[in-house]
Amino acid sequence: MAKIVFIGAGSVVFASRLLTDIVYHQELRDSTVALMDIDAERLELITQFANVLASKYAPNLKIESTLNRREALKDANYVIIMIQVGGLEAFEYDIYIPLKYGVNQEVGDTIGPGGVFRGLRTIPVLLDICYDMEDLSPHALLINYANPIAITCCAMHQPSKTRNGRLG
Repeated sequence: MAKIVFIGAGSVVFASRLLTDIVYHQELRDSTVALMDIDAERLELITQFANVLASKYAPNLKIESTLNRREALKDANYVIIMIQVGGLEAFEYDIYIPLKYGVNQEVGDTIGPGGVFRGLRTIPVLLDICYDMEDLSPHALLINYANPIAITCCAMHQPSKTRNGRLG
């Protein structure tokens, strides 16, 4: 039985799609899914969805919910990161500050000045997650969906011991 951890589970649309995928696959229906977010309201929303989904389609799927990252990471087999450090307010700055100086970006969360801003906010948090994983779930596979993907994966790969082929 696998333990699958969602860090940033308050990303309701993304988390709900992943939960649906887990329920769809028979081999994952006996897993434990630990949902973690720093926003209690959004965490409660996705937890309710997960419990309804599990009760209807995967009654052996165990749903856990916590605001405590270290609690969620303990004994994890898979860690899926989907965080947005600073929320939508910070993302607006990623778009509007470069635009103020004549830099029009396609999206602003991956490349260009906005991507750099976002990376600078996100990398320290991701490294903290990696260090927690070294302590609490050293053999877990980390799957990063936090933008900007390229620089965040490079940053996590360098100093962290999770790098030994377990960073996806």
